[in-house]
Amino acid sequence: MTSPPNLPHNEAQNEMHEAAHESEHDRKHDPEDNARDFVAVSWNLHKGRSPLGLQAWSAMRHWLHTNPANAYFLQEAEAQRPTPWRADARGEPVVPASELLWNCQATDIATSLKLQLALGNTVIKRSRRHGNAILSPHPLDLGGRWNISAHRFEQRGLLVATVKFADQQITLLCAHLALTRAARLRQMHWIAEWIVREAPSGPLILAGDFNDWRNDSGPLFGTIGLIEVAAALGRKARTFPSFSPALALDKMLVRGLTPVEWLVPSQKTAWLSDHLPYMARLRLP
Repeated sequence: MTSPPNLPHNEAQNEMHEAAHESEHDRKHDPEDNARDFVAVSWNLHKGRSPLGLQAWSAMRHWLHTNPANAYFLQEAEAQRPTPWRADARGEPVVPASELLWNCQATDIATSLKLQLALGNTVIKRSRRHGNAILSPHPLDLGGRWNISAHRFEQRGLLVATVKFADQQITLLCAHLALTRAARLRQMHWIAEWIVREAPSGPLILAGDFNDWRNDSGPLFGTIGLIEVAAALGRKARTFPSFSPALALDKMLVRGLTPVEWLVPSQKTAWLSDHLPYMARLRLP
């Protein structure tokens, strides 16, 4: 990825100080505070690893347990398959690899929190895979999975689901876009065309790791009536790297919902993944 412009040190420090002041502890935002409020969380899980590559899944799972939301948009949720058991003695059965259960982070969360789950694999290898996931405590229907890879060196996907909330259907899209700008723009145009064709009206949330430090997504999706949540609330929404956020790589764009509040995660989330969670409270009209 082309090196981004350096962020002035004092500006980055001021935003971190502001976030620290607002989040001396995790905000226990309750999605039921207002019957038409919809709390959305987007987070790149970094396959359950910290910025240093250490296993942090247990801490991530605890954070998700203590931060309730109406929808979670997760990227890089990993699933691993144990090594197939092979018979040591003649006559003993061999378990085919296809019948072994995958240990999936998104499924783990959905089961433990009793959430509905839509799952879309993006990177698929023999013993592991990872991709996007949408989870919600409300009735959730899978809308589809699309391969939006712009070239063979990066596998990228779009996951679509619909959720019923406050007697309305909300279209949810979770995306993980490419590292290069040219590839990202092709993917954004494809998603915009999909929205115009398949979901031209009604409430909609598009969220994920866009790798969009140039902020191309706001103007591009603005042409089809979507607004970027952080920008609408006057926030810079820097989420990467998590331990010293300087770049606004993660985005959340909405239609038919009003951004009400930017929710700041506590500083301890800085060492869970390489991205901070992007959290916002939205409101249906």
